[in-house]
Amino acid sequence: MNALPLMESIGTVAALGAGGGGGFFMVKWLFEYFAGRHDAREQRIDGGTDKLIERLERRVEALTARLDKVESDLSDCKRKHAESDAEVLRLKAIIDGKGEIAQRAAQVVAADRVEGQGKV
Repeated sequence: MNALPLMESIGTVAALGAGGGGGFFMVKWLFEYFAGRHDAREQRIDGGTDKLIERLERRVEALTARLDKVESDLSDCKRKHAESDAEVLRLKAIIDGKGEIAQRAAQVVAADRVEGQGKV
């Protein structure tokens, strides 16, 4: 029987299968190794990006709180300014009123003098 050539064929096929399978797993391992390194790099970048986003969000919250305070202070200033303007107008009216009173008093005194001179 020709068992020897059959055994040689089986050996050759087995060697080809083992070599092909080993080569396939080697190529697969290389791709996974480089892809894994790439994924690790992406994870580091993503981690850095996440930290940056968190810091920016905290900064935006702080600036928003500060803006709210500034707007509140500005509103208070506008209210106090309006009160001051009203007080200035009130005081001007008082001053104008006193000026008119002084003018009328001067007119009365002058009229009394004129009247007094006419009687003498």
